[in-house]
Amino acid sequence: MAHSHPPPGIKAYVTGQAPLTTDLTEAGDRGLAKRTAITIAVAALMLLIAYRSIATLLIVLVVIFVELATARGIVAFIGNFHVIGFTTFAVSLLMALAIAAGTDYAIFFLGRYHEARQSGEDRETAYYTTYRGVAHVVLGSGLTIAGAMLCLRLVRLPYLNTLAIPCAVALVIVIAASLTLMPALLAIDARFGLLDAKRKTNIYRWRRLATATVRWPAPILASAVVVSIVGGLTLPGYHTNYDDRYYVPASLASNVGDRAAIQHFTHARLNPDLLLVEADHDLRNPVDMLDLDRIAASIFRVPGIARVQSITRPLGYNIEHGTIPFAIGMQPVPIRENLQYLKDRLADILRLTRDDLGVQIATLERMYTVEKELSGSISDSARVTTDTAAITDGIRDHLADFDDFWRPLRSYFYWEKHCFDVPICWSLRSVFDALDGFDKLAENFHKLAKDLQQSADATQEMVTLIPPIIDVAKSMQTTFFTLYSSFSGLITQMDRMTDTSTLMGEFFDKAKIDGLFYIAPEVFDSPDFKTGLRLLVSPDGKSTRMIITHNIDPASPEAISHVDAELKAAREAVKETPLASAKLYLGGTAATYRDIQESTKYDVMTEAIAALILIFIVMLVITRALVASMVIVGTVVLSLATGFGLSVLFWQHIYGLELHWITLPFAVTILLAVGSDYNLLLVSRFKEEIGAGLKTGIIRSVGGTGGVVTTAGLVFAFTMASLAVNELYTLKQGGTTIGLGLLIDTLIVRSLMIPSTATLLGRWFWWPLRVRSRPASELLRSVGPRPLVRALLLRG
Repeated sequence: MAHSHPPPGIKAYVTGQAPLTTDLTEAGDRGLAKRTAITIAVAALMLLIAYRSIATLLIVLVVIFVELATARGIVAFIGNFHVIGFTTFAVSLLMALAIAAGTDYAIFFLGRYHEARQSGEDRETAYYTTYRGVAHVVLGSGLTIAGAMLCLRLVRLPYLNTLAIPCAVALVIVIAASLTLMPALLAIDARFGLLDAKRKTNIYRWRRLATATVRWPAPILASAVVVSIVGGLTLPGYHTNYDDRYYVPASLASNVGDRAAIQHFTHARLNPDLLLVEADHDLRNPVDMLDLDRIAASIFRVPGIARVQSITRPLGYNIEHGTIPFAIGMQPVPIRENLQYLKDRLADILRLTRDDLGVQIATLERMYTVEKELSGSISDSARVTTDTAAITDGIRDHLADFDDFWRPLRSYFYWEKHCFDVPICWSLRSVFDALDGFDKLAENFHKLAKDLQQSADATQEMVTLIPPIIDVAKSMQTTFFTLYSSFSGLITQMDRMTDTSTLMGEFFDKAKIDGLFYIAPEVFDSPDFKTGLRLLVSPDGKSTRMIITHNIDPASPEAISHVDAELKAAREAVKETPLASAKLYLGGTAATYRDIQESTKYDVMTEAIAALILIFIVMLVITRALVASMVIVGTVVLSLATGFGLSVLFWQHIYGLELHWITLPFAVTILLAVGSDYNLLLVSRFKEEIGAGLKTGIIRSVGGTGGVVTTAGLVFAFTMASLAVNELYTLKQGGTTIGLGLLIDTLIVRSLMIPSTATLLGRWFWWPLRVRSRPASELLRSVGPRPLVRALLLRG
């Protein structure tokens, strides 16, 4: 993206979970060397303040560097062959634990060596005393921490699972170096007196504290418990956060891109959940589309869900015109489209009936009148013609008589050749020719009379035929008027019936009401719908996805709480449907964090129980006292609760940033393991000094180990707290939480709670061991020296 060179005015960003994870890893790797240097510097400063000796500091630093280099090399070697994986937390925690534990164990050796030297032992004797008194504590402590870290292999989350082997391997190396290299350097330097204390350790302050504790154990225990409870009062208000954006530097590219995106889109739109529906058959059919929409609608009704996008609702609501009311409303559309045509044709019928048929009826009636008149006229004409024919016949007969009488004369006219030249001859001849035509005239009059009579009969018959035609026309007109009236009312009713049905479909479309979805089979041939199928349905049609958008930040606890309801709604929606056997998978931001939340809950319980059992077993093996082991475990849990409560107070209520979800398992693992170390050292010293009496032994133990354990605890606490000096708030919160817990364990639990509890319980603190609450009787002096008497008492 940096080399894409967008056009002027355009800014391009890359953001999202993958870029954020990449940036987080890079930020963690970038600050690793700095964190390591700061951690070593803090440990060195604490050592310099405690011992004020460069030689002592150099010895411890040599041991730390050897442990660190060896641990990193071996872990990196294992990781290079992909036997284990690494995270930013694993690498950072490995470094801090190795430095802190190595420094602590070195302090254990140095503290006991100084104590032995100040008690008058020579260097060699002090060395052996130190090794005998500390080696088993270092071994037990190291195995406790390594075992607790290895218990993380029992959890499911890779975030925590990947911490197990690297940290356990590193701690085993630290244990080995602490039990070999540190004693070797101690032996070498002891010969030259380089490790002798520059000043005498003041144990009297610790003895005064121990004396007060054994004198008033109940008030001091009550005070310590009250302090612990007060520190844990914030635990009920503890809220966690799963959004990594708040725990990485704001300058990271992914965070810059996220801030740019938030100006235009909400976090919910940028980080939706995805529901995958996987069936055993092709989903691309109307039946399964109805079931898929039912799933989407059920999820949409879950409180906190703002939008569900699927193949049936690609924009978050049903496909336009994809509802049953709209389909019903569309059925009368062809009728509506034909209504105007029907109205026009009905108007044509009205015009034909009222105008054309009316004119026709009027014309027929006029024709009837005219026909009657014509029939009468023709009848009269036929009668007159018949009479005329009779008259013509009479005239013809008289003319025949005339012609017969004058025939000889007539013949003369035809014989005379020059008749045409004689006018009188020609005129008389023409008269006789006309008399010959009169016969034809008479004959034609008879034909005319006959024809007129036939016409008269025909017209008379026509006169009788026209009235029925008029009646039929009038009946047709009446029928057409009736049809017009009926169809006009029917069309009006159809208009009124169909105008609201189309409106109903439009209203349902605008209202975006779900639950009434339907698409017809022909929709699957639509190019737009095919595009949606390609985007939201698998190529084989057996799987489809739904995009679920929350109405709040999906990384918030409230949004995470919606995930179970989403899955439940989806499963309830497919009951007794063809998709009842379909597999439902929910992923995305809220779903992922919900899985982390649930896994963290059980993983923390698993890790805590496993670590506590391991710690209890180790304590029991070393102390051989059931009650003492239980007290150690109980006080460790109490210091964990107090330290975590103080961390909640600081980060959540003062700083204003909720603890990252990984802080709790991070703190539980370390505090349970490390917190027991100092108590183990103290209780082991109790057991060692028990021959002097319970209370005297407690006073001596606290006086002898007070400075050592306090120094070791402070070094470990500040070493872990040095993780706060980096860019990642997850490491800051984890380091400060562990630091606070160790401070509580060092200053309250180890100094006050354990001694006061041991005092109150008396010899029951060591059950099932049988110990004397008073020093050995002077009568036992004859048995042997004091160490032998102690051994005999302990065996008893």
